Amino acid sequence: MGLFDLNFGFGIGFVLIIDLAFAYHIIRSGRSPLWIMAVGFLGPLGWIAYVLFALLPDMANSSGARRLADNVVNAADPGRGYREKLRNVEQVGSVDSKRALAEECVRLGRFADAVELYESAMQGPLGGADPALLKGLGRARMLSGDGASAEAAFAKLKEVDPAAFDADAELDYARALALQGKNDAAVAQYEKVVNRYPGEEARARFGLLLESLGQTARAQALFSEILASVKGAPSYYRSRQREWVGIAKAHLK
Repeated sequence: MGLFDLNFGFGIGFVLIIDLAFAYHIIRSGRSPLWIMAVGFLGPLGWIAYVLFALLPDMANSSGARRLADNVVNAADPGRGYREKLRNVEQVGSVDSKRALAEECVRLGRFADAVELYESAMQGPLGGADPALLKGLGRARMLSGDGASAEAAFAKLKEVDPAAFDADAELDYARALALQGKNDAAVAQYEKVVNRYPGEEARARFGLLLESLGQTARAQALFSEILASVKGAPSYYRSRQREWVGIAKAHLK
């Protein structure tokens, strides 16, 4: 078999693989079988047509693409999200609109406004027992520095819906206890959540608390665990944990 025959055979095989890949995607996405005919008969022209008129529009309409577009717009106009959500509250005034605005206020560091919005959303007949509102209220109160009120919100959340008292709520609860100087209770709560929290934030915050309490050896062990955890981890994980890794490096002796 000559070199021409090898190249020809390789080319036919390559085209067949591409055709089959497009056909598989067409079938999985529920598109018209006419696309399979177009891809099969037109070859590269069919591939280009499918990418331009099917794949690219799908990508543009995907949630990831929308999030990317929203992030770009928000970077250019940081107050856009707040204004839109405020307008929804003013026009609709629903529980969901208030919750969305409260979450935006937390993101912007407007914690007192977030607390007011959560409390307003909970005025309805069922609002006081809404797990999402209780969790958000507890976090907003904690971030505003009101540890006692935050503790009360989290206690009610545990009573209303124990499943909603997840790792994020447990970490915020530990922080609320520490804000009040309830150090023994805070340490006990951190010990419950630190090994099951997804990420390094719980370890970093627990290490800082232990350090402030003079428990240096335990704090140093936690900071070492953070660095060991991110070593060899995927780049996206290291990127997300950059703040907590920085804390660990700064406090590790």
